[in-house]
Order: sequence, then C-alpha cells, then structure tokens
Amino acid sequence: MKKLLVIVASLALSLSLFAAEEEKTVTLKGTGLCAKCSLHETESCTNALQVTNKKTGKVRTYLMTENMEHGKFFCKGKTENLLVTGVVKREDGKLMLTPSSVKQKEG
Repeated sequence: MKKLLVIVASLALSLSLFAAEEEKTVTLKGTGLCAKCSLHETESCTNALQVTNKKTGKVRTYLMTENMEHGKFFCKGKTENLLVTGVVKREDGKLMLTPSSVKQKEG
C-alpha cells in the first residue's frame, strides 16, 4: 500500500512540474499581421505574430488568443519589430500565444 501511495505521489508531482514548465512566459520579436486579412488562415480577424529563426530562416506563425492592440499593430498590413510577451501553447498543431503585453521595439 505504501508503494502505491509513493507512486501516486511521484506521478502527481511529475505532472505538476510538467504543467508548470508549459506555462512559461516568453517574449517574442517578430512581425504582426492579421491572420484573416493578411495570412488567410482564420475565418475572423485574429492577431498573428510571425517570428523568423535567425539561423535557419524558418518562419513560425503564432496565433494570439486575444486581440490586443489589433487596430494599432495587426489590422493595417504588417508591423515589423513587435515585442509580444505571453505564454505559448500548441493546440491542434498550431502555436497559440496568450499575450500579456504587445509593444513595438524602438529603433
């Protein structure tokens, strides 16, 4: 019985550590676009951030779960040098970003 309790406790701790790691806040720099109007990836206007890997040149698109500053940075074509802070998760094969702040990098 004690072995079973130790195993269950270990499993619970492992799962909580995995969940905590998944909720890591990151800051990404990229180009802001509308996923509907510019990228034609969604049915409704949705903020998207495209980030280019400097080493490989591969572009990753992050769809945002909230439309923060949509009219200012995302709706009117594309906005370069955006800094978006938030939590990234993968849902249905897409990178989803829950933003906490959006600003344009100066310079």
